[in-house]
Amino acid sequence: MDRVRLLIGSRRWLPLAALGLVSLALGSAMFSGASFTSKSANSATLAAGSLELSSSLPNQAIVAASGMAPGGSRQGTINIGNKGDVAGAVTLRATGLTGASLAAVIDLKVEDTTGKAIQIWSGKLGSFSSVGLGSFAAGSTRTYRITLSWPAASNEASLQGASTSLTFQWAGSS
Repeated sequence: MDRVRLLIGSRRWLPLAALGLVSLALGSAMFSGASFTSKSANSATLAAGSLELSSSLPNQAIVAASGMAPGGSRQGTINIGNKGDVAGAVTLRATGLTGASLAAVIDLKVEDTTGKAIQIWSGKLGSFSSVGLGSFAAGSTRTYRITLSWPAASNEASLQGASTSLTFQWAGSS
């Protein structure tokens, strides 16, 4: 008991008590194990629409031009539709051209005849590569007239028996 009175009466305990409290405070702050996290969940739903082209003449010739001669003209029509559920831009492209000498003589005209006839492209068959047809609304259909003409003045003997062909591709993008 004398020792306790000696410590309390001499104030030697104050530095020890202060050191103990500081150690306890630092230990609690450093090793408290407290962890703070924050999370949020976001969700989104994305459903892509589709642009699906249809043709009234799938894999068929639009214009039957066999037997054509200088001064002659042939035409054909085709319906192109968008069976998809979104609008999209449509392009008409030509691929696989054969018979370049005759293609350099034949005139090609592409018209949209859905309402009032609108000329989309006109020039030599051999120089056609592609043309934009504008935006097709979902569920819409357009009618196109393709006209091939052989000018009467182009009657060179070298073209007798000549042939030409190409493939039209209708491509869409949304």
